[in-house]
Amino acid sequence: MAKQVLVKVRPSASLILLAKDNSIAPSIFDYNALLLTRNSKSSFMPDSSVFPGGVCDAEDSSPAWLKHFQRYDIGAAKLRELCPIASSLTDSSKETLNSAISLRLSALRETFEEMGILLCRDRKTLTSTDGYAQFNEQFDRKHWQHEVHNNPSKFLALCEELDVLPDLWSLHEWSAWRTPSTFKSRRFETTFFLTALKEQPKVLSEPNEVKDYAWRSPLDYLKSAIKKQVWLPPPQYYELSRCLNFQSLEQLRQFAQLRGAKCNVLIAQPVLYQCTDGIVQLLPGDDMYPDNPDASTDRIETGLSTEAFRALAKNNVNRTENKDKYETRLLINYHLADGQINPLDPKDF
Repeated sequence: MAKQVLVKVRPSASLILLAKDNSIAPSIFDYNALLLTRNSKSSFMPDSSVFPGGVCDAEDSSPAWLKHFQRYDIGAAKLRELCPIASSLTDSSKETLNSAISLRLSALRETFEEMGILLCRDRKTLTSTDGYAQFNEQFDRKHWQHEVHNNPSKFLALCEELDVLPDLWSLHEWSAWRTPSTFKSRRFETTFFLTALKEQPKVLSEPNEVKDYAWRSPLDYLKSAIKKQVWLPPPQYYELSRCLNFQSLEQLRQFAQLRGAKCNVLIAQPVLYQCTDGIVQLLPGDDMYPDNPDASTDRIETGLSTEAFRALAKNNVNRTENKDKYETRLLINYHLADGQINPLDPKDF
């Protein structure tokens, strides 16, 4: 049998950006999430509604960032708080920043590129301990968004120009998803960070990448997906369903902060099985999850209905059952080893 050639998995980062809903009559959730709809001509999942984010760039790992932080008396000890288990801030063999820093820089840079939102701290807000992110809108955002979009190194130049630091400390490591091996053109390992804001910043969307955007509650997004009004890819559907456990933004922020400090996030790589009435995506921990999730670059044929395939799992299930790209059923019956909270079914609300 011919040896399978798997596509290189590229690191990327996304930001679950949540803001307090200060409207007169908020929903049962007192916060909204920001999602963008990808351009129809996007090379990856066009027309999907996703969290801001994208592929890591070499500039996000440049040690030049350390010099910028040192100008604010932010030394190694302070930066190491982002992930206490990291032994060093740089990879000495490659002279690059470690992932605890570089992935956060990627998420913040991409959020600015796509949505024009700069999460940062100046010298006055640097010591803020309330756990909420800070943002700056008092500059020519359109100009700098264009500059950073065309040249990622300009993100450091922007921070130097404004005399600010990227707000790394408000980003809490939330989850990690790896693109299934069935994606034969490009694959990503995406770290999702969660951050909270006391108010919604003004969005300046990048027209080449973003077709539309919205601030909506997690439940509102999920119900719209069920009605086939928006398309949420599996990571977005799964993570928004996790947010349903928290009607209060402050409760969600505290949970994310405490859990993120442990730097213990399991990688979720779906493995796709073709059933007679839909597609099942197995996730780690499911009884039927294969030892090698990259063993097949095609959907695995079962010859069974989703219900019959489900019955093969004797104890633990962690999967989604999909009739089509809109209709999703989440099934998980145990607590994950990384301390993450389980998703809730939006149909129960």
